[in-house]
Amino acid sequence: MRSTFLVFCILFLASCQQKYDIILSGGIILDGSGQDSISSDVGIIGNTIIKIGDLSTATASKIIDVKGMTVTPGFIDVHSHAGRGLVHPDRSDGKILLTQGITTVMINPDGGGGTDLIKQDSALMHDGLGVNVVQMVPHGSIRRKVMGMDDRLATEEELEQMRALVKQGMEQGAFGLSSGPFYTPGSFSDTRELVELAKVAAPNGGVYTSHIRDESNYTIGLEAAVDEVITVAREAELTGIVTHIKALGPPVWGMSETIINNIEAARNDGVNVYADQYPYNASATGLGAALLPRWSQAGGRDAFLRRLGNSDTLSLIKAEMTQNLARRGGADRIQFRYFEPDTSVQGRTLAQVSS
Repeated sequence: MRSTFLVFCILFLASCQQKYDIILSGGIILDGSGQDSISSDVGIIGNTIIKIGDLSTATASKIIDVKGMTVTPGFIDVHSHAGRGLVHPDRSDGKILLTQGITTVMINPDGGGGTDLIKQDSALMHDGLGVNVVQMVPHGSIRRKVMGMDDRLATEEELEQMRALVKQGMEQGAFGLSSGPFYTPGSFSDTRELVELAKVAAPNGGVYTSHIRDESNYTIGLEAAVDEVITVAREAELTGIVTHIKALGPPVWGMSETIINNIEAARNDGVNVYADQYPYNASATGLGAALLPRWSQAGGRDAFLRRLGNSDTLSLIKAEMTQNLARRGGADRIQFRYFEPDTSVQGRTLAQVSS
């Protein structure tokens, strides 16, 4: 008994005399577990958190007063286009992300990105990485590789080729399958194609994340597009995610409650389906994706330019672009964030540029 007591005393004294490299003092701690926040201190030695608790009597090489601030683990950006930037030597350190608290990014969203994940991984690691990267297998890129920009359903042979590419990506370490049936060429697929490819991603916990087919009333409508993700999750038996969920534009404002209820109803039925959302009141995409009818993009750029050269077809394209602009709320609701040929338009609205 006496020896046990002595050991306890020695351990207690060692704990009291522990010197930390850094103490974060008095922060509001959210540990990522879903538990309520607590006000406490964090003691760090090297790269390891040693203790979370009252460290008011402890010593440290550096004590940082973080009262009124939130202390959290690094944030995971589950829908990131940073993959294209992280391959550049001057951006691979990820400082732009780290200064926002983002330590992990999931790349190749919306069905876009490289189909050879080993090659992509090599490019990402060439200059070192300052953040963690999670790769997805991109459906749109795979479809383009197998079928080009054809506006048609896949044959069984083509579907098998796409299955093989998804399997390859999953074996190369992908976290799951991403799709963007709002965009070409993903928009030329049907639900069955998405289900069949998601089945390949499902083993070993693969997920399916989708920029849904319609976030407004362009084609099948917002509710049906969300239901498509639910269908894929149910039939492929994997986790489905409606990525950056939104009701885009005046025609569907007010439908948020409907689609949320549909997701919750599916979850109550045992379907593993979720949604993620970005924390700002806007969306970002290419002007062509926002305004051009998908049929006009079939066959790729050369085919599109030929359609523009036909006056009757050009009139049809303009008419549908006018409708799509109205879906977005008009020209004063579209702002240029980046336009390489003419950077003077950056920050200006379409209404300002066209006036």
